[in-house]
Amino acid sequence: LCGISLELNPGETFQEALERLDAKYGGLQTVRLFYRGVPPAWPGNPDLGKRPPIISFKLAPEDVIAGKHDAEMTRWFATAPRDRDVYWVYYHEPEDNIAKGEFTAADYRAAWRHLRALADKAGNPRLHATLVLMSWSLEPESKRNWRDYYPGRDVIQVLGWDTYNLGWKKGVYDDPATMYDRVVAISKQEKLPFGIAETGSYLVGDDKGEQRAAWIRATNAYLKKHKALWVSYFDLDWETGDFRLLDGPSTKAWRDFC
Repeated sequence: LCGISLELNPGETFQEALERLDAKYGGLQTVRLFYRGVPPAWPGNPDLGKRPPIISFKLAPEDVIAGKHDAEMTRWFATAPRDRDVYWVYYHEPEDNIAKGEFTAADYRAAWRHLRALADKAGNPRLHATLVLMSWSLEPESKRNWRDYYPGRDVIQVLGWDTYNLGWKKGVYDDPATMYDRVVAISKQEKLPFGIAETGSYLVGDDKGEQRAAWIRATNAYLKKHKALWVSYFDLDWETGDFRLLDGPSTKAWRDFC
């Protein structure tokens, strides 16, 4: 499925942003949504219609373990759609938060287990507990063990990865195999389906978009070959740089994928 991380322009509603991006990319098949706190009541904000959402939300692990959000989350799971897949993501990319001491890996895993138990009460097979980590955490240079953040196959149903072109530092667009081989290998090792919850690249060097467009096409072909569930482009102007697809070739490459 072709997706985008939703970003609102100034003064725009969630629904208006979705309509704008739908028009730009010719009809998105999924959307990555980010919320602080309990996600909004269904049909959600924005209402994606029949599309399967990838919904990230953040709650303090100690509060989850203590049951402070049980009533709200139980209601959210119970009222979730049953006619489409719902990929729910608890606290994506926890690695830096844990490294900073904001909470422990043990509490993070325990919070995941608590939420999965609440989700199971809904008896909805279309709800998928989706762990989203940085694929950087799979690299030896990160000095991390991704399993520190993994509560296990009895809790997690889908693995999601945030994977960016780190080759920009060397003035190149990394080959898809360089970016994703470890992601694919770990996902297969765990016998879990996987998706790319975020990916993106700045324009590299003096590229006007043609090279990035070729990289996008190669990336999506690789991920389709390896049976990724979805790929969501991080179409945001972020604090580290601008990932948005503003040039014609890059926009067309993603639109063609959609």
